Amino acid sequence: MATGAPGPHPVTQEDALHDLTTDAHTTTITVVAECSLAPERVLAATCDFSSERRPKIFPAVQKKYLVVHALEQTWADVTEGTRAGPIVNWERCRYDWSQPGSVIAIVTDSNVYAIPGSLWDLRAEPTDAGSRVEMIWTRGFNRRPKGRLFGFIFPRFGERLFGDYAREIVANLEASETAVSQQG
Repeated sequence: MATGAPGPHPVTQEDALHDLTTDAHTTTITVVAECSLAPERVLAATCDFSSERRPKIFPAVQKKYLVVHALEQTWADVTEGTRAGPIVNWERCRYDWSQPGSVIAIVTDSNVYAIPGSLWDLRAEPTDAGSRVEMIWTRGFNRRPKGRLFGFIFPRFGERLFGDYAREIVANLEASETAVSQQG
């Protein structure tokens, strides 16, 4: 869903990280995974916001809570969410892939995350076997009940949970790309 209107001034990763230095309650988790796909394919899939494919690759994105507000050549404004038991978590992000080798998602609104204070960055670089994928979650949490709950959980259990999640994303991406190549 592309719009003709120019988007807001792109927020760089440096701008977002500068904002993060003012909040002492952020946690950063970095996960590295090997992928058999070329970096270009990993990055292209990360920027694919189609309601059929995105939830298959990113299980924390449910079709019901996926809204693409704007989609342009190098950026998108997207709301994504998921239900975990009785709780629905959602975030609206400004995705930017104008820098080679990286897709950054800066949270602009959320019912859990602090703003400013939260972003997600996926980087892919070539290896002999495909690519090295690095996913970096920097999260601050708002002071509402959900934010406080996840603010307690994230620093304590986030490494394990997001490590598992990152490996699941890579496996889903490889399976999805294999299915696409077999159809074509």
